[in-house]
Amino acid sequence: MPVATPPPAYVASSTAEIAIVREINRIRRAHRLRAVKLTAPLARVARRHSSLMLKYDALSHSSFDGSSFSTRLQRAGKHRQYGETLAWAPDGAHVNARALLKLWMRSAPHRAVLMNGKLRRVGVGRVYGSLGAQRGNAITADFSS
Repeated sequence: MPVATPPPAYVASSTAEIAIVREINRIRRAHRLRAVKLTAPLARVARRHSSLMLKYDALSHSSFDGSSFSTRLQRAGKHRQYGETLAWAPDGAHVNARALLKLWMRSAPHRAVLMNGKLRRVGVGRVYGSLGAQRGNAITADFSS
């Protein structure tokens, strides 16, 4: 029996990335907001940004190719609004999806992105590597309308 090959635009999300999206949606439901939908284009952009943060040793919303934040996210499709949340989860910190969302919800700028009802799509990129001398996961959650 042949194995179905996903289309080239498909990006498989890891279990951890899917857990983050589920936790985002659990919190949004608790605040009477509609769920966000995981999309492959945003997941590609988020995963690439997490990889580049490790490569360039910087946790930053800025793009490393000199383009603006909105230009980087427009690579996933043209939408009216964009938002982004970042995190660094060092080894040993036990940062699971629930702990990560608690941290983001305690930060006013991150909370504003998560609670923006106009942002309906999300892509999460969680990439393991080094930031400075510390090993851990760089996490990017990119949102669009």
